[in-house]
Amino acid sequence: MKKILTFLLFILHITGNCQTGITDDTLQQWISKFHTLNNLTYSPDTNFVAVRKIYSDNSDSAVVLDAHRQDHKLINLLKMPNYIFLKNSSLLSYGNGIAQFSDLYEKKTVKYENVRLTDILFELNQYFIIDKSGLLKLYGSENNLLQSVPDTQTFATDKKTLLFLYFKEGSSNKVARLEGDKKLELYSTHQEIKQMILLPSGKDLILSLSDPKTQKLQLVFIDTKDGKAKMLSDIEPQKADFVEISQVKNGKAYFITFASRRKALKENFLDIWYGKDNNLGAKQAGSMQYSFYLWNKVTNSKYHLPDTYAIYSNIDSERYVLAFNPLEEFKNLTLHPFLNLNLYDISKGTFTEIFHQVTKDIVHSSDGRYIIALNPKDQKWNLYDVQTGGNLIVDKQALQNPTFTTDFRTILFESSNDIWAFDIKSRTLSPIGIASGQDAKILNAERKTTNPVFGFKMNMVDMKRPILIKKVNTISNSTDYSSFYKGKIKIILPSTPNRIKEIKYDEDLKNFATIEENFNKAPRIFTAKAGSTTKKEIFTVQDKIALTLKQEIVQYKNSLGTPLKGVLYYPAGYDPGKKYQLVVYIYQIKSTLANFYSLPANEPTGVNRRTLLEHGYFVYEPDIVFDGRGTGLAALDCVDSALDAISTNTAIDKDKIGLTGHSLGGYETNFIATHSDRFAAFITGAGYSDITSRYFSYDYHEQKPNHTRFETGQYEMNKPFSEDKELYLKNSPINYVENVKAPILIWNGVKDDIVPPEQAMEFFMGLKRNNLPAVALFYQQREHDLGWNTKESKDMNRRSLEWWNYFLKSKTDTPWISTEMKRDANCDCCTTSP
Repeated sequence: MKKILTFLLFILHITGNCQTGITDDTLQQWISKFHTLNNLTYSPDTNFVAVRKIYSDNSDSAVVLDAHRQDHKLINLLKMPNYIFLKNSSLLSYGNGIAQFSDLYEKKTVKYENVRLTDILFELNQYFIIDKSGLLKLYGSENNLLQSVPDTQTFATDKKTLLFLYFKEGSSNKVARLEGDKKLELYSTHQEIKQMILLPSGKDLILSLSDPKTQKLQLVFIDTKDGKAKMLSDIEPQKADFVEISQVKNGKAYFITFASRRKALKENFLDIWYGKDNNLGAKQAGSMQYSFYLWNKVTNSKYHLPDTYAIYSNIDSERYVLAFNPLEEFKNLTLHPFLNLNLYDISKGTFTEIFHQVTKDIVHSSDGRYIIALNPKDQKWNLYDVQTGGNLIVDKQALQNPTFTTDFRTILFESSNDIWAFDIKSRTLSPIGIASGQDAKILNAERKTTNPVFGFKMNMVDMKRPILIKKVNTISNSTDYSSFYKGKIKIILPSTPNRIKEIKYDEDLKNFATIEENFNKAPRIFTAKAGSTTKKEIFTVQDKIALTLKQEIVQYKNSLGTPLKGVLYYPAGYDPGKKYQLVVYIYQIKSTLANFYSLPANEPTGVNRRTLLEHGYFVYEPDIVFDGRGTGLAALDCVDSALDAISTNTAIDKDKIGLTGHSLGGYETNFIATHSDRFAAFITGAGYSDITSRYFSYDYHEQKPNHTRFETGQYEMNKPFSEDKELYLKNSPINYVENVKAPILIWNGVKDDIVPPEQAMEFFMGLKRNNLPAVALFYQQREHDLGWNTKESKDMNRRSLEWWNYFLKSKTDTPWISTEMKRDANCDCCTTSP
């Protein structure tokens, strides 16, 4: 395959001497002028704001602002994209091997070179630097050196007051606590310290020691209050690669997992695949083996959980844990296995099945009493009471992200229509009335992942304090924030049509900072007081041309009557008396992105809306939904209906319309290209051309059979091939490749394991066999997309613009396209690879 791809790099590997029209330099110089913002950090106590600036060619600069004054930059941070405010008026910034301490009031800075690690102790106004030689230096609130420790290997901190070091001294490995200018040695060993863990309670520092002879792990717990160390001799040293530890009841007990990696076997002679094997991913990625313990610190007792089940999970209970075999009934019909969950009673040594075939969206309360899981069949949540053994159903669909209140009386659910409250005792469910008809999410709940592999969570919210709720009106795409406290609703930030890209706030929900943007507004930073109708703009990214851009939200229905929206973006400098070309960019639901800033960039997908707008194109992004007709036919119907909805727009040249998409959008483009005569050109990236062959393939990216992607995944075919072969055949682009009526540009990453390049090659060969105009680009070092601002994305973004200009604007002075379109043309300056 690789030789074929190399040979077909006329299909493309044009030399740099062949550039005409748009040059890389011209396009890149224009893109480099623009930037966006992220990683907002707000210090309400000192009224300082820090934010990272993202340019096309770098993302490692930041700026610190005075929250009281507009565009008042206190300091620019170059090549230091990470930053933390201290409790006083100071900031620690770091990155790229450098760090800087900045006193923002005094406007003094101290810079450090050769930096490996850095962090802060917020409550003490201290910070520390570890250089690449291992020398740690701890500094006080006045930037005074408190102490230094050489040969530091790593550290553990709560970022507030506690700092522990693992350092070498001669042949000894030592652990110490730093307190100002004091170094309190806590432990010394000749064994390697593989891990040093400080859990949220801060009560114990846990060391994982590795015996140099046996490579087995032994645990040592150090009490952070009295400094006493205890080796868990009751737990035998374990042959494991690493240990994971979570606390129970705020450090009264600990749930301990020893994990061992089993590498995938690389067979040189024969690789055997079995039809009954439900863990095919292990052939590629290997597998994990676990050993589980529960150690009670108060009673100094340990429990080795039996091997009856492969996985146990902590629910913050000293008596109960969850147990399951993740592949017990997994038939590779879904992306993730459904689980049969058992409750293991440690005191009795008994298992009780509490849920049968539920999704991995498991949430438990912080006291370990309640466990809630989603039933995939009826899409309703099932609640289990550990104390009573009772199981009940929350009788409503489309509820999301259950969160227990700290009094354990209520479960709050997010939804696309309000926040819903379920009273556990009365078993009643009702909306709280804060966001009727709006998508609602709770922002200030405490959410902890208690099983990282499967994503089990502990979600809690304190109703004794106001809860902050984000509300999005999906019709107008507007956003506002409100608080809910003692049954009363208070508007915190009023409704805005802008996208709230990031929001930061204090614990009392009194002071807020936001990054806001819109399709025609570059990111801006605002600060506001809760409940105020006004907000203060303190920083604006300059982009005057964006302010002139125009957008139209188009309402339409597909042929089945499903209401949809399309977003029509008008070309920069739009003149209603002129005709313009149109590029349609498709995926699935895109109208929710209507208030995203149109940033000029080298997109990983090769399509940039702003670039097209500034080069005189309309850009249309219609919503697509799937139905029983199949993915391709449904997409074709939605796009046809969307185009019909703008047919009366006289500024659009109906003979000069292009269609493009990437991944799923690439498949949709392939299919529509084989069924429509409304387009003058196509660009398709990393899209399936033969869904039947892909259905019967192995997905090396997800490490599972690929039929799940079609039956229960993104393609929503909802049937196996065996039940409706015609459905798959009718929706497979390759079966109609001879019907493509316009030139098509195909691209794929050679290392793509989601949509392998064979899919692009198959479509290209189908076009070639039917003597239809096509060019294929195979990027040798890229995967499913081209990456942000890589040489490949720069190349593809330029070529896509040239492709549209060639076929929609008749700018035919582009040799790499003319080589295909003018079969007898000679281009002395252009060569193809052998």
